[in-house]
Amino acid sequence: MIGGDHFLTAPVPIDNSLGELLEGDLGYISFFASGRDALATLLAALPQAAVNLPDLICKSVHDACRAARKKCIIYRIGADFLHNDAAIARTGPSIIYVMHYFGVRNDALIRQARNAGSTVISDVTHLLFDRVGLLEIARHSDFLVASLRKSGPFPDGGFVSSLQHRPPTPERGLREEFLALRAAGLWSRGFSAAQGFVDDENYHLLKRAETALDTSEPADFACSYLSRRLAHSVVVDASAAVIRRNIDVLVTGLRGRVILADAASQISPYFPCLFDSDGLRDHVRGALAARRFFCPVHWPCAGLPVPSLLATRSLSIPCDARYDETVMQSIVKVIKLCLPC
Repeated sequence: MIGGDHFLTAPVPIDNSLGELLEGDLGYISFFASGRDALATLLAALPQAAVNLPDLICKSVHDACRAARKKCIIYRIGADFLHNDAAIARTGPSIIYVMHYFGVRNDALIRQARNAGSTVISDVTHLLFDRVGLLEIARHSDFLVASLRKSGPFPDGGFVSSLQHRPPTPERGLREEFLALRAAGLWSRGFSAAQGFVDDENYHLLKRAETALDTSEPADFACSYLSRRLAHSVVVDASAAVIRRNIDVLVTGLRGRVILADAASQISPYFPCLFDSDGLRDHVRGALAARRFFCPVHWPCAGLPVPSLLATRSLSIPCDARYDETVMQSIVKVIKLCLPC
């Protein structure tokens, strides 16, 4: 089976790990129970009344802004996953939330925001395996935020970091229900995989964990010690090399058949494809799922104030270091069979 959460295993510390990168190279850092908790706590500590958000976001980002009592101003993202709204440079000093989608660095927007005197918060969730890109974004942003759960077997975890400013720290304890359900689900997932996923216990536990998180208010909850130690068992550079090879296979196989973002510098655990319509996207997604290739949509925008049109056409291909080039070739084959001649 391709896609879904990682398996929870005992932490085995290694050199050049994700934990070393986060704690050693990103300056001041605070770990939270989730990315939305990290963002809400950071925003609540900043004096500005409004935050500029891209239209292509997860609902949890909007919830974090609401919890911090910030007004949301929406700007558009183009099919290249970069901003295409020139007016954002004229907003004056404010907070600009910059997403680096699928490892595509939004450098131009950071420059515009800094020139306007704005505070730049960069979401680097998809950049954690791009060591060079991550550190470059850190140098030019006021703050970084990220969720850890897309990058490894983490029961919980998100962070705020800064090379210039001390970020706020969590004042509450753990999200105990969320953490317990996630940990049990991830642990069960490893055993289920060995039996061909004949029992979907792990799926139900993980869904209950997400429900527990989604139905609670973002706040300053702490990250577990377990997840912080697990970060020291996730390899960065070797994973990046595998991801890069997987992306090369996807780009080579799909170029000219679907709309692809600039992949020259991508090192992301997900690879985006844009289709001509939501119907075609859903058809491709269903065909992949029938072969146990489970591909998420980043991000469902239903219920957001200004839903993104990209969300109805995009599909994310898992291409992290759990998989190899043979798997990517199989995914390409399925997608091609679904496309009109």
